Amino acid sequence: MSFYASLNYRILRRLGGVRAKAKKAAPVIAVLELAVAFGIIAFWVAFFSTDMVNIEDSQLADVYLAFESAFPLADLYLSLMLVIGGIGLLKKKFYGFLFSLMGGAALIFLGILDISFNTQQGIYFLGLGEAVTNIFINGLCVGFGLYLVRSLWKSRGELAAIHA
Repeated sequence: MSFYASLNYRILRRLGGVRAKAKKAAPVIAVLELAVAFGIIAFWVAFFSTDMVNIEDSQLADVYLAFESAFPLADLYLSLMLVIGGIGLLKKKFYGFLFSLMGGAALIFLGILDISFNTQQGIYFLGLGEAVTNIFINGLCVGFGLYLVRSLWKSRGELAAIHA
């Protein structure tokens, strides 16, 4: 076997293992993306159909409602990125990688923005229920966003290889 044939064989063999890893990771990431997108949509359905604001201070309640009212369009964008990214990854399309990265970055931004607002307005100190709910949502946004970006960026070569 010539040097080039041997090198080509080793590359193809390595690429086969890389493809297998990416094929296993992409569906898990995609399902998580779809679940988070569904959760965002469910939050807005609940927000507009029930009285979710349990803030006794009427001025703070008005500030909170004004802040939250700025997010439906941005969250719709985020949900679309996650849905398109998740479907793209499930279909093994390269656009899934791009839209998933965009969704991950948007999640990080949203989480940091919420943390900033909640800290400045004392939302975390309104009671145990508010604190746990907001910490969970903020942690999910930042944590899953970082996981998404890191996982996808780390496996960008593998994902590109799937589509080669």
